[in-house]
Amino acid sequence: AEQMVRSTLAELLILDIGLPLRRGIAVLERLRADGYALPVLFFSMYPAAQYADAARKAGAQGFVGKEASAGELLQAVYQVLAGGSSFATGASAPGKAGQGSNNFDALSTRERQVLQGLLAGTSLLELSLTLHVSTKTLSTYRTRLLNKLGVHSNAELVALAICHGYL
Repeated sequence: AEQMVRSTLAELLILDIGLPLRRGIAVLERLRADGYALPVLFFSMYPAAQYADAARKAGAQGFVGKEASAGELLQAVYQVLAGGSSFATGASAPGKAGQGSNNFDALSTRERQVLQGLLAGTSLLELSLTLHVSTKTLSTYRTRLLNKLGVHSNAELVALAICHGYL
């Protein structure tokens, strides 16, 4: 994506949070650091409640979920091209904490320990030995932290942690 932007006269860049090899947020941050000011719209399967704030902070003008209709996507494209912004309804407004904007603060100490282990790639068995709890208890902590963060898998957890600077 970066190479394409550098070699074309694009009027709008549409990125995804989960780009292969490079994260979409990192691509945008690098482009902004290099002085590229073209408007950027994120179009992603990841929930706006968790990722739109990170996209906004990185300099994006919009975020639309892939569940949006074609009309909603086109409206977002037109708004961004016209110099405005377009963030999905699940995203919080600038300067306001959204319901999923940073629920990492809501995690208990033990949930944070489990989170750190999961982000480090530690298996539940290894983590249970380290924390001196059963794998069933660990599984309960994992379920609780996934629920608090509004994600459904370890992959979504890692993506969320990356967007919020935990990795």
